[in-house]
Amino acid sequence: VFDVAIAADNHTFASAGGDKAVFVWDVTSGAVLRRLTAHEHRVNAVRYNADCSVLVSASYDKTVRCWDLRSRSVQPIQTLAAGSDSVSSLAVSAHEIVTGSIDGSVRVHDLRRGEMVRDELGPPIGCVALSHDRNCVLAATLDHTVRLLDKASGQVLCEYRGHSNGGFRVEASLSRDDARVLCGSEDGTLHAWDLVEGKALGRLECHSAALVGLDLHPSGSAILTASHDGTAKMWQPPGG
Repeated sequence: VFDVAIAADNHTFASAGGDKAVFVWDVTSGAVLRRLTAHEHRVNAVRYNADCSVLVSASYDKTVRCWDLRSRSVQPIQTLAAGSDSVSSLAVSAHEIVTGSIDGSVRVHDLRRGEMVRDELGPPIGCVALSHDRNCVLAATLDHTVRLLDKASGQVLCEYRGHSNGGFRVEASLSRDDARVLCGSEDGTLHAWDLVEGKALGRLECHSAALVGLDLHPSGSAILTASHDGTAKMWQPPGG
Protein backbone atom coordinates (compact mmCIF):
# COMPACT_ATOMS: atom_id res chain seq x y z
CA VAL A 1 0.00 0.00 0.00
CA PHE A 2 1.47 3.35 -1.10
CA ASP A 3 -1.27 5.71 0.06
CA VAL A 4 -4.50 5.92 2.06
CA ALA A 5 -7.19 8.61 2.10
CA ILE A 6 -10.06 8.91 4.57
CA ALA A 7 -13.42 10.34 3.48
CA ALA A 8 -14.55 13.50 5.27
CA ASP A 9 -17.61 11.73 6.67
CA ASN A 10 -15.39 8.93 8.08
CA HIS A 11 -17.63 6.27 6.51
CA THR A 12 -15.10 5.01 3.95
CA PHE A 13 -11.42 5.12 3.17
CA ALA A 14 -9.47 4.42 -0.01
CA SER A 15 -6.14 2.67 -0.50
CA ALA A 16 -3.77 2.44 -3.45
CA GLY A 17 -0.71 0.36 -4.14
CA GLY A 18 1.50 -1.74 -6.33
CA ASP A 19 -1.24 -3.99 -7.70
CA LYS A 20 -2.48 -1.15 -10.02
CA ALA A 21 -5.79 -1.02 -8.12
CA VAL A 22 -7.64 1.47 -5.94
CA PHE A 23 -9.82 0.00 -3.18
CA VAL A 24 -12.67 1.72 -1.35
CA TRP A 25 -13.32 0.24 2.10
CA ASP A 26 -16.17 0.46 4.58
CA VAL A 27 -14.77 1.75 7.88
CA THR A 28 -17.19 -0.10 10.14
CA SER A 29 -17.14 -3.55 8.55
CA GLY A 30 -13.76 -3.49 6.82
CA ALA A 31 -15.43 -4.77 3.65
CA VAL A 32 -14.23 -3.75 0.18
CA LEU A 33 -16.95 -1.62 -1.45
CA ARG A 34 -15.22 -0.86 -4.76
CA ARG A 35 -12.18 -2.11 -6.67
CA LEU A 36 -11.05 0.26 -9.41
CA THR A 37 -8.53 -1.13 -11.87
CA ALA A 38 -8.09 1.10 -14.94
CA HIS A 39 -4.52 2.16 -14.13
CA GLU A 40 -1.76 0.45 -16.11
CA HIS A 41 0.88 0.59 -13.35
CA ARG A 42 1.19 1.04 -9.60
CA VAL A 43 -0.94 3.74 -7.96
CA ASN A 44 1.08 6.24 -5.92
CA ALA A 45 -1.57 8.50 -4.40
CA VAL A 46 -5.30 8.75 -3.81
CA ARG A 47 -7.56 11.59 -2.57
CA TYR A 48 -11.29 12.29 -2.15
CA ASN A 49 -12.90 15.50 -3.34
CA ALA A 50 -14.64 17.73 -0.77
CA ASP A 51 -18.04 15.99 -0.78
CA CYS A 52 -16.56 12.49 -1.25
CA SER A 53 -18.45 11.97 -4.52
CA VAL A 54 -15.27 11.63 -6.57
CA LEU A 55 -12.05 9.75 -5.87
CA VAL A 56 -8.85 10.86 -7.60
CA SER A 57 -5.82 8.61 -8.11
CA ALA A 58 -2.30 9.25 -9.42
CA SER A 59 -0.11 6.58 -10.95
CA TYR A 60 3.29 5.54 -12.24
CA ASP A 61 1.53 5.28 -15.63
CA LYS A 62 1.78 9.15 -15.86
CA THR A 63 -1.97 9.69 -15.46
CA VAL A 64 -4.49 10.91 -12.93
CA ARG A 65 -7.91 9.26 -13.01
CA CYS A 66 -11.18 10.47 -11.49
CA TRP A 67 -13.79 7.96 -10.30
CA ASP A 68 -17.48 8.71 -9.68
CA LEU A 69 -18.32 7.05 -6.36
CA ARG A 70 -22.04 7.64 -6.88
CA SER A 71 -22.06 5.45 -9.99
CA ARG A 72 -21.80 1.68 -10.27
CA SER A 73 -19.34 2.05 -13.14
CA VAL A 74 -15.79 0.85 -12.57
CA GLN A 75 -14.43 3.09 -15.35
CA PRO A 76 -12.97 6.52 -14.62
CA ILE A 77 -15.08 9.53 -15.55
CA GLN A 78 -11.96 11.48 -16.52
CA THR A 79 -8.31 10.70 -17.24
CA LEU A 80 -5.70 13.46 -17.11
CA ALA A 81 -2.26 13.28 -18.67
CA ALA A 82 -0.34 14.56 -15.65
CA GLY A 83 3.36 14.19 -16.47
CA SER A 84 6.10 12.72 -18.61
CA ASP A 85 7.07 10.46 -15.69
CA SER A 86 5.44 8.89 -12.65
CA VAL A 87 2.85 11.08 -10.89
CA SER A 88 4.01 10.85 -7.29
CA SER A 89 1.52 13.00 -5.40
CA LEU A 90 -1.70 14.96 -5.69
CA ALA A 91 -3.88 17.45 -3.84
CA VAL A 92 -7.55 18.15 -4.56
CA SER A 93 -9.65 21.28 -4.01
CA ALA A 94 -13.21 22.16 -5.05
CA HIS A 95 -12.39 22.49 -8.75
CA GLU A 96 -8.64 21.88 -9.05
CA ILE A 97 -6.31 18.90 -9.04
CA VAL A 98 -2.67 19.66 -8.24
CA THR A 99 -0.08 17.02 -9.11
CA GLY A 100 3.62 16.54 -8.48
CA SER A 101 5.66 14.36 -10.82
CA ILE A 102 9.05 12.73 -10.94
CA ASP A 103 9.62 14.82 -14.08
CA GLY A 104 10.07 17.81 -11.72
CA SER A 105 6.86 19.66 -12.55
CA VAL A 106 3.87 20.84 -10.54
CA ARG A 107 0.68 20.85 -12.62
CA VAL A 108 -2.55 22.60 -11.64
CA HIS A 109 -5.58 21.24 -13.50
CA ASP A 110 -8.56 23.62 -13.42
CA LEU A 111 -11.53 21.33 -14.06
CA ARG A 112 -14.03 24.18 -14.50
CA ARG A 113 -12.04 25.87 -17.24
CA GLY A 114 -10.51 22.74 -18.72
CA GLU A 115 -7.04 24.25 -18.36
CA MET A 116 -3.70 23.02 -17.05
CA VAL A 117 -0.81 25.19 -15.85
CA ARG A 118 2.65 23.66 -15.41
CA ASP A 119 5.46 25.00 -13.21
CA GLU A 120 8.88 23.40 -13.65
CA LEU A 121 10.92 23.02 -10.46
CA GLY A 122 13.62 20.70 -11.83
CA PRO A 123 14.25 18.03 -9.17
CA PRO A 124 11.82 15.10 -8.86
CA ILE A 125 8.79 15.96 -6.73
CA GLY A 126 7.80 13.54 -4.00
CA CYS A 127 4.90 15.42 -2.43
CA VAL A 128 2.54 18.32 -3.13
CA ALA A 129 0.09 19.90 -0.69
CA LEU A 130 -2.27 22.87 -0.84
CA SER A 131 -2.33 25.64 1.74
CA HIS A 132 -5.61 25.86 3.60
CA ASP A 133 -6.43 29.19 1.93
CA ARG A 134 -5.84 27.41 -1.43
CA ASN A 135 -3.49 30.17 -2.63
CA CYS A 136 -0.18 28.28 -2.36
CA VAL A 137 1.29 24.90 -3.26
CA LEU A 138 3.90 23.20 -1.08
CA ALA A 139 6.26 20.88 -2.96
CA ALA A 140 8.81 18.54 -1.38
CA THR A 141 11.56 17.76 -3.89
CA LEU A 142 14.25 15.10 -3.89
CA ASP A 143 17.05 17.65 -3.49
CA HIS A 144 16.51 18.03 0.28
CA THR A 145 14.26 21.08 -0.24
CA VAL A 146 10.64 22.07 0.33
CA ARG A 147 9.37 24.92 -1.84
CA LEU A 148 6.35 27.18 -1.40
CA LEU A 149 4.80 28.31 -4.70
CA ASP A 150 2.21 30.96 -5.41
CA LYS A 151 -0.47 28.88 -7.16
CA ALA A 152 -1.60 31.68 -9.46
CA SER A 153 1.83 32.78 -10.74
CA GLY A 154 4.05 29.76 -10.05
CA GLN A 155 6.56 32.00 -8.28
CA VAL A 156 8.67 30.32 -5.58
CA LEU A 157 7.90 32.33 -2.44
CA CYS A 158 10.19 30.53 0.00
CA GLU A 159 12.45 27.47 0.33
CA TYR A 160 12.96 25.30 3.42
CA ARG A 161 16.04 23.17 4.07
CA GLY A 162 17.76 21.22 6.83
CA HIS A 163 16.08 17.85 6.42
CA SER A 164 17.21 14.84 4.37
CA ASN A 165 15.16 13.93 1.28
CA GLY A 166 17.02 12.53 -1.69
CA GLY A 167 15.64 9.08 -2.34
CA PHE A 168 12.17 8.57 -0.83
CA ARG A 169 8.77 10.19 -1.24
CA VAL A 170 8.57 12.16 2.00
CA GLU A 171 5.40 14.03 2.95
CA ALA A 172 5.24 17.75 3.69
CA SER A 173 2.30 19.72 5.03
CA LEU A 174 1.20 23.05 6.43
CA SER A 175 -0.18 23.70 9.90
CA ARG A 176 -3.91 24.40 10.10
CA ASP A 177 -3.30 28.16 10.30
CA ASP A 178 -0.81 28.06 7.37
CA ALA A 179 1.85 29.56 9.67
CA ARG A 180 4.26 26.60 9.73
CA VAL A 181 5.70 24.16 7.20
CA LEU A 182 6.20 20.57 8.35
CA CYS A 183 8.16 17.83 6.61
CA GLY A 184 9.53 14.39 7.38
CA SER A 185 13.12 13.38 6.80
CA GLU A 186 14.96 10.25 5.71
CA ASP A 187 16.88 10.22 9.00
CA GLY A 188 13.60 9.74 10.91
CA THR A 189 13.22 13.32 12.14
CA LEU A 190 10.33 15.77 11.78
CA HIS A 191 11.16 19.37 10.83
CA ALA A 192 9.18 22.61 11.16
CA TRP A 193 9.82 26.05 9.65
CA ASP A 194 8.17 29.46 9.80
CA LEU A 195 6.17 29.80 6.57
CA VAL A 196 7.08 33.40 5.75
CA GLU A 197 10.65 33.69 7.03
CA GLY A 198 11.78 30.13 6.29
CA LYS A 199 13.39 29.98 9.73
CA ALA A 200 13.76 26.53 11.31
CA LEU A 201 11.45 26.22 14.34
CA GLY A 202 12.24 22.73 15.53
CA ARG A 203 13.52 19.25 14.80
CA LEU A 204 12.01 16.24 16.53
CA GLU A 205 13.65 12.81 16.73
CA CYS A 206 10.74 10.54 15.82
CA HIS A 207 11.76 7.28 14.12
CA SER A 208 14.69 4.95 13.50
CA ALA A 209 14.10 4.98 9.71
CA ALA A 210 12.77 7.41 7.10
CA LEU A 211 9.75 9.44 8.25
CA VAL A 212 7.65 9.35 5.08
CA GLY A 213 4.09 10.06 6.20
CA LEU A 214 2.50 12.77 8.33
CA ASP A 215 -0.94 14.17 9.03
CA LEU A 216 -2.27 16.78 11.41
CA HIS A 217 -5.20 16.49 13.79
CA PRO A 218 -7.99 18.89 12.68
CA SER A 219 -7.39 20.98 15.80
CA GLY A 220 -3.68 21.23 15.03
CA SER A 221 -2.88 19.91 18.50
CA ALA A 222 -1.16 16.72 17.35
CA ILE A 223 0.73 15.23 14.42
CA LEU A 224 0.62 11.61 13.28
CA THR A 225 3.84 10.33 11.72
CA ALA A 226 4.56 7.09 9.84
CA SER A 227 7.94 5.57 9.09
CA HIS A 228 9.76 2.85 7.24
CA ASP A 229 10.60 1.47 10.70
CA GLY A 230 7.05 0.06 10.71
CA THR A 231 5.59 2.37 13.33
CA ALA A 232 3.12 5.26 13.48
CA LYS A 233 3.33 7.78 16.34
CA MET A 234 1.43 10.81 17.65
CA TRP A 235 3.32 13.99 18.59
CA GLN A 236 2.81 17.54 19.78
CA PRO A 237 3.87 19.84 16.91
CA PRO A 238 7.46 21.16 17.17
CA GLY A 239 7.64 24.91 17.39
CA GLY A 240 4.02 25.08 18.55
